[in-house]
Amino acid sequence: MKLLFVNPCLRYEAPHRYLPVGLGYIVTAAKEAGFDFDLLDVDLHQYEDAIVEHFIRNNHYDVIALGAIVTHYKWIKWFTKMVKEHQPHCKIILGNSVGSSVPELALTHMSIDVVVIGEGDVTIIEVLKAYEQGLTLGAINSAPNNVVQLGQKVSSRDGVGIEGIVFRDPNGQLVNNGKRKAIRKIDEVPFPDWDLFDVERYIELCSPTAHDTVLFPKEEAVVFPINTARGCVHKCTFCHYVFWDDPYRHRSAQSVLGEIRRNQEKYGANYINFWDELSFHKLGPTEKFMDALLEADLGIHWTAAIRSDLFGRAEIPYEDRKRVAGKMVQAGGLCVGYSLESADDNILLAMNKKVKAEYFSEQVRILNEVGLLSQTSLVFGYPQETPESIRKTLDFCYDLDIYPSSGFLLPMPSTGMWNHAIEHGFITDQDEYLTRITERQDVVLNMTSMSDEEMLNEVKSGIDRINKKLDLKLNPDRLIKTGGYAKHTVSANKKFEKIIVNRSRNSNNSLNYANVTGSM
Repeated sequence: MKLLFVNPCLRYEAPHRYLPVGLGYIVTAAKEAGFDFDLLDVDLHQYEDAIVEHFIRNNHYDVIALGAIVTHYKWIKWFTKMVKEHQPHCKIILGNSVGSSVPELALTHMSIDVVVIGEGDVTIIEVLKAYEQGLTLGAINSAPNNVVQLGQKVSSRDGVGIEGIVFRDPNGQLVNNGKRKAIRKIDEVPFPDWDLFDVERYIELCSPTAHDTVLFPKEEAVVFPINTARGCVHKCTFCHYVFWDDPYRHRSAQSVLGEIRRNQEKYGANYINFWDELSFHKLGPTEKFMDALLEADLGIHWTAAIRSDLFGRAEIPYEDRKRVAGKMVQAGGLCVGYSLESADDNILLAMNKKVKAEYFSEQVRILNEVGLLSQTSLVFGYPQETPESIRKTLDFCYDLDIYPSSGFLLPMPSTGMWNHAIEHGFITDQDEYLTRITERQDVVLNMTSMSDEEMLNEVKSGIDRINKKLDLKLNPDRLIKTGGYAKHTVSANKKFEKIIVNRSRNSNNSLNYANVTGSM
């Protein structure tokens, strides 16, 4: 069976590239299961659509698997249609939130055969084995059922078979086999095998993203991502992630340290991005992890995502909060990201953030005292948003000397704001909406009482004020970064013969460092 994995490109213009953690786990699972495969890394090489189509036209596969976040719906729709035009018998498997947040919708409007819902480590292997052995993915066990897929009726049937998939059977009927239980012991999941990618090129393109360092010169930073947890403790009404229906699960410190050591010994890693929806959300477990990191004395720097109230709740003694924050710095921490989103508590309530703006300012104060850099993001455009609430939020950042990453509400499937947009008539055609969305930095759907121009100008004015106060000298046209993947250029001048495809060929030496070292 000829198998191809594809890593799509979301942001063509970005100068840096990050090793794809989610895909890393999936291709490692495929290698561990004994599958040979090719990897077309569109993101790393920034292949334009004409190059991708040229490759598909000239290289035939039995199965192609890919995934992306839901904002990449348009490209996935184009890619799958194009594949079926050139290779009509090829089976296409779709994962990540672009499929799992709207599986029936995706199967109805895209040229795909299977959607993997949520966590894919086990599911993808069962699907591949079924294809390899000529077995069915499942069988219908119910009468026709009109499922309401987030406000839109889609004909499907309940099925029994491989759990965690929705698929198209030989008769064209959509069959939903139900959800698969999440992997509880994520320590047992093998470390991503980065040898399956062009790891040296990724190191080259990711290293410039490092913050100012202390342990070694910044230009010597070798940046690697590591997943410490799966999921998030909350379900904010604007956010959707691939582990949406799964419990929040942390890896043990021993497991995480084992992967760091593997990356140090094998690739020279010295700068770790803890690549999670949320790495640290409670003070006690955070301190225990920092103690383990300090004891290991790995000589690394790191960044992570934390809750915006981790150090901000006044009911926890100040000395305890500052002590843990200080340990982060001692353990090599350089920067933590945490979201303010809004300084208006009514909007925070609508977001289901379960925090207050005052927690944020207290956290900034403590992190400033210990010398840990803060990064934050804002979301403008909730129905309650007004010019006054925008000014309040940006004045809040101004007073705290923080330049935020700003964006606009982009209702995503499976979220509260998606349901709100459908119920109030802002989204009437889900496929059309998902096909035209770009990124959060663009005003795609305005549900406020303000015009697009009024809201955009209010945000730009407040951000520019911060820009001038901090003397960042940012170009006024780039205060809110836009563009993303909205424009796909098609160039006939590219030399197609330079297409690079990574090939996996299994051997008895397949990587599972975690089991070899006993770190899991």
